Amino acid sequence: MKTKTVLVALLLAGYALLLTYLQSIYSPLGFITETSYLSEPYDKKGFIKGGLYLSSYLISLAAILSILFIANKWIANLLLAYCAVLFGVDVFLQLLGSSTNGITVTLLSTAFNEMGRASDLLVYKTPLIYSILIALGIFVLALVIRQLIPIHKRIVAIWSLLFLVLSMLGIGLLSHKVFSIKTQSYLAPIKAPLVLREYLTEYRTTSQRILDPSIKPTQAAEYQTIIWIIDESISGDYLAVNGYSKPNTPFLTAFKANASMQNYGTVASISNCSNTSNLFLRIGLNASVKQDFKTAKNTLPTIFQYAKQAGFETSLIDAQIAPGEMQNNLTGQDLKFIDHNLAFPRTIHPKDRDQALLQELNKALSNQATKNQFIVAVKWGAHWPYSLAYPTEQVLFQPAATESLTEMVAANQEILTNSYLNALHYSVDYFLQGLLAKPLQANQVIFYTSDHGQSLFEKQNSPITHCHYADDPKELPIGEFKVPLMIFSPEAKSKFPKLENRLYAQAQLFPSTLQLLGYDKSVYAAHGPTLMQGSELDYSEAYVLDSETKIKIPKIELK
Repeated sequence: MKTKTVLVALLLAGYALLLTYLQSIYSPLGFITETSYLSEPYDKKGFIKGGLYLSSYLISLAAILSILFIANKWIANLLLAYCAVLFGVDVFLQLLGSSTNGITVTLLSTAFNEMGRASDLLVYKTPLIYSILIALGIFVLALVIRQLIPIHKRIVAIWSLLFLVLSMLGIGLLSHKVFSIKTQSYLAPIKAPLVLREYLTEYRTTSQRILDPSIKPTQAAEYQTIIWIIDESISGDYLAVNGYSKPNTPFLTAFKANASMQNYGTVASISNCSNTSNLFLRIGLNASVKQDFKTAKNTLPTIFQYAKQAGFETSLIDAQIAPGEMQNNLTGQDLKFIDHNLAFPRTIHPKDRDQALLQELNKALSNQATKNQFIVAVKWGAHWPYSLAYPTEQVLFQPAATESLTEMVAANQEILTNSYLNALHYSVDYFLQGLLAKPLQANQVIFYTSDHGQSLFEKQNSPITHCHYADDPKELPIGEFKVPLMIFSPEAKSKFPKLENRLYAQAQLFPSTLQLLGYDKSVYAAHGPTLMQGSELDYSEAYVLDSETKIKIPKIELK
C-alpha cells in the first residue's frame, strides 16, 4: 500500500511537471521565469506581484489535478478530455510559432476571423500530429493515474468544479487588477475561458462607428474614381520590380518607367495579419492616431463613411469570400455605408477568383461613372497554399509545389519558394497587366498594396508565414511586415512624387485618400503624413496583430 501511495505521488508530480512544461515548451517551467520577471526588485511591488502570480498559478495547477480525484468517472473523463484538448491546441499554436504563449486573445480574434480557412491548417501536418499525440498522451496518462488513486481518496465532483471555477475567477480578477499579470501566463484549461471572455467583452463590437456629420469636404474631390486594391500575402521584397533577383514581374519592371506608375517599393504594412491590416487600413488606425488604442479600434470611422460623406458611391469587392459572408472585422453596421458589396461563389476556384475581380474592376473603369465612386478590392492573391493561387500554364519557376498540402518545412523550402514566386507573378504582375491594358483616365487613380508580407522560413522554428505574435517585437520575423505600395494614374509620378530622404508606409494610404476626397488638412493630418508628404522619420511602426504592441521597422530594412 505504501509503495502504491509513493507511486501515485510520483506520477502526480510528474504529471504536474508535464503540464507546466507544455504551457511553454520553448521555455520549460515558464511559470518560474514569469515569477522571477514579476518579482524584479526595481518594482517596489515586484515581490507582491510575483507572489500573487506564483500562488495563483500553483492553485490553478492544483485545481486541474483535483479532476483526477473526482469519484464520478464520466464527469472526470469529460473534464480530463477538456483539459487534454486545450493543452493540444495550446501546444499546436506554440509549435506553429504563432505565439510562445499559446492561446492568447489576439490569436483567438485571428482564429475567429480566419475560420473559413480552417482546412488550410492541414498544411502543417507535423505540428498538428504532434499536438494530437500530446493531447491523447495527456488524457491516457490521466486515466492511468486515476486508476491508481484509492477509492477512499476520491472526492465529489462539485468540489473539483468549484475549485476550478474559483481559480479561474481569481485569476481573472488578478489579471484585471494587476496590469503586468497576464492570463496567457497560466495553464491552457484555466486561461482559455478567460481569454474567450476577454475576447467577447473587449474585442468584439457591433456598435456603429460615428463620423461627425459636420465633417465635410472643403473642396472638390481630385478624382472621380478612387480604387484601393488590397492584395493578399504579397511581400514587397520578393518582387523583381522592387529588386528581387528572379524576374517574376516582367510587366511591372518594364512599366515602372511609365509616368502613370509611381512605385514606392517595399514599405511597412500596417499590421502583420489579414483581418487586422484590413481593419486598420479601413479605419486609418496607425501610430499617428492620438487616441487610446482600444477606443480608436472600436470607434474610428471607416474610409467608406468618409467617402459616402464626400458624395461618393462606395463598393467593396472581396475575392476571398462567398456572397453573404463577412471577414476582416467587417460588421453589419459597416455595411450601411457600402452601397455595393460583391463577393464570388465558392464554385470559382482560388486561381480564378482574382480574374473574376479583375472583370469587375475593368467594368468600373470602362463605364463612364454617373457618380464619383470609391472601391475597395480585396484580392485572393498569393494566399497559401501557394500552388492553388495560379494555373499550371503560368508556372515560371521550377521545381515548385504541385499540391496544396505541401508542408511548410525546411526540406520543402525550394519548391515552396518557387511556388510563392509563381503566385506573385500571376497575382501581381499578370493581374496588373490585365488591369492596365487600357490606359486610365485622368480622373481615375488606383492604389495597390497588400495586407501583409510573408516570412518564408525567416523563423526556423516556425512554419507559418505571417500572423506571428510575441511580447517582444524583436522576436518577430520582419518579412511579414514588408509589402508593396504602388499608385497608377495618369501623371502619377508627378502628382505623387517620391521625395528624397522621406520614408513611405502603407499607413499613409488613409490620410492620402482623405485629402483626395477633398477633406481639410485638419481632418487627414490626424492620421499622419500623406503619400504626398512622406515621413521624416527613419523608421516605420506597425501593429502586431490586433494588439497594442508595435514593431519599429528601420528605414534600412525598406527599399
